[in-house]
Amino acid sequence: MIARDLVRWLTAARGDDAGGGRSGALSPGVARRPVRGGRAAWRGGGVAPVRARVPGVLTELEPAPGGGLVRFARSELYVRVTVRGALFLGWDGAAPLPSYALTGAEAVAPDERVVLEPDTEGGVRLVSERLGLTVARDGTVEVRTPGGVMLRRQAPPRWWEAAGSVRGGGRWVSRAEVAADAVFLGAGRDGAVLAEGAYTVGGVRPGLRMPVQVVQADAGCHLVFHDAEEEGEWLLRPGREGAGSGHDRAGVAELRMSGGPVRSWVVVGSPQRLAYGWASLTGAPVPPPGDALGGAGRELVVVRGGGGPGAVEGCLTTGRRRGFGGGAGLTRGFRAGAGPTRRFGGDAGRDAGAGVPEWTDSEVRAREGERYVAFAGQGRHGFVHSFEGMGGVLELCRARAVFNSLRGAFPGERPLQLAVGVWAGQQRYGGVCLPGPEAGDWAELPRAVGRVLGLGLCGVPFCGPGVPGTGDGGRGARGGEARTPGVRTPGVRTRGVRASGVRRSEGSLSDEDAEWAVRWEQLARWLPWSGGAEGGSAGGAASGERERWGPYWTTLARHAGLWGGPWVRPVWWFTPEDRALRGVGDAFLVGEALLVAPVCEPGVRSRRVRLPKGQWYDTATEVVYEGERTVEVAAPLDRVPVLVRAGAVVPVREAGGTVLDVWAPLAESGPGAGLYIPDEEGGWSPPLVERYTSRLGADGEVVVERSGGPGAGPGGASAAGRPVRVRGLGAAEAVGPA
Repeated sequence: MIARDLVRWLTAARGDDAGGGRSGALSPGVARRPVRGGRAAWRGGGVAPVRARVPGVLTELEPAPGGGLVRFARSELYVRVTVRGALFLGWDGAAPLPSYALTGAEAVAPDERVVLEPDTEGGVRLVSERLGLTVARDGTVEVRTPGGVMLRRQAPPRWWEAAGSVRGGGRWVSRAEVAADAVFLGAGRDGAVLAEGAYTVGGVRPGLRMPVQVVQADAGCHLVFHDAEEEGEWLLRPGREGAGSGHDRAGVAELRMSGGPVRSWVVVGSPQRLAYGWASLTGAPVPPPGDALGGAGRELVVVRGGGGPGAVEGCLTTGRRRGFGGGAGLTRGFRAGAGPTRRFGGDAGRDAGAGVPEWTDSEVRAREGERYVAFAGQGRHGFVHSFEGMGGVLELCRARAVFNSLRGAFPGERPLQLAVGVWAGQQRYGGVCLPGPEAGDWAELPRAVGRVLGLGLCGVPFCGPGVPGTGDGGRGARGGEARTPGVRTPGVRTRGVRASGVRRSEGSLSDEDAEWAVRWEQLARWLPWSGGAEGGSAGGAASGERERWGPYWTTLARHAGLWGGPWVRPVWWFTPEDRALRGVGDAFLVGEALLVAPVCEPGVRSRRVRLPKGQWYDTATEVVYEGERTVEVAAPLDRVPVLVRAGAVVPVREAGGTVLDVWAPLAESGPGAGLYIPDEEGGWSPPLVERYTSRLGADGEVVVERSGGPGAGPGGASAAGRPVRVRGLGAAEAVGPA
């Protein structure tokens, strides 16, 4: 017996975390315990013995449409590939359904063309259109590209169960290895890139705890979702490529769960394919109301705890100039709520606590939903929920009840609700209000960008930070998504915060704090949603600029409902193999056309940014920059650098209505394209997608055509049919690297 096994044996003999330490690790004082204490425990000396179990040797294969069942000596593995290309792996009889995250049987329908078959060395294999799979004799699972390149090697799980208990009732560990150059991405507190450390997932406490992970590598990208409600911990260790003749060290992702089924989903492909595959499983994101995107403004209601409208803590009103989506502060107009705040303390476990409706009961959901309808009848159609102490299932039940009730009562409007907690499938019912930054902390600006990018990769496009505060900024220990004592909600944090969102020490803002407020305002207006920071020299134009880009934001939201993609994307979104773009965390794409490079340092009036391939216009100066290199762009205090792809067709709002801004295509860039989805009704009408293309004519003029649609000619194109404004015609020659 090696030392590691001896440590695990002694720890298990004391019971499941009896010493208060982490499972699988030696607790303080264990080494001083005599070995006979452990032996006595196994003999029944007062402590129930706990034994480890592994699947054992492969014994039998039962093929079935979409995959089949692989039997081992002490477990079985169920494999299924869906018609949309997602892979399901379930141990110990775990099936895809029921699941709180998935939309239903249609989402998990098997691909009947795929079936497991025997492989060499006593294993089994499977090859589908999107991925390949091999299962070794000991239960090791390898996920590969259709060409055979390995993306993920999953070791067989290990269970720790009490003697005589039902199989599958104990804690378990699953360890996976990825390529040495792989990068772990997800909903992290410090940004989209998940650095080495421990990350809490699942459970009942609020925070960024979604068990979804995106892995980006040269070989390809894949998404992993562990479908479990229990609380666990993800231990990540990125890989390292060997220098010269040195060997590579694979990246490791070890998931330790307190219980529940061992089942997971894997989607393989490009970032666009991952977004589509994830949406096919958990549902497409619901678009928010148009006025929540274009700066019109509305009143929001903050509900804390697990109750319904009776737990209203406060209301916050946003005016026309300071719109909900326009990066405005939500503290203006705050007043005390009419109802008492429902709270429940201690460890709620699987229970919501006293005084909280049992949201899993259909009658309770209907009754509480009617209360929300009555509250919305007073003109308050937006809700911010603080899910303190509620598990993912209860959170999901309440969100579904509120969404369905409001949609049924107001069929001409799309409901608006935001949550502080995050769970898989949340995009079906609303968005996420992330913790606001600490005012004056420059490091919070790139963190805010990273959090939005991470949630977008996990399928939640409508998200953003709350009002800047003066607390801890939502920061905690690495991976402390659930270790932060509380999560702040917009409009609730008023202590020590003035109009600018920055604490005033001697009656006036310092120059650096004032600059921070301006830069935060500039960044906030380019995020899907934000509490923003009122004030600053740039604040007066924030809502107006957001309203100008309203048709583009609405197009992104309605289009995401068709395929599930995020609105705000990493700069490597279209070229994930470009390693130079992987490290860019303070710039992002908005849709396919725009690249935003916010300023995240004090005193900076220009900044360097790495551009994706293609040619890019500066929207303010119309200077052209060559892509696939690092360039220097102007960043004066009165604006944020925004670049647009050459040839892009972007809908904007002007005094006379919607206008198509066409950025002249260049000979090097080739033809361009763009979308516009009108949202005049603002309800549930099917989206009408208008596709436009731009190209250079024979004599050098810019030709804009609508692809398909009414009036299309034999070639499938017609005149644009909307007002067109061509920009960039007077641009100078392309600017090279800085």
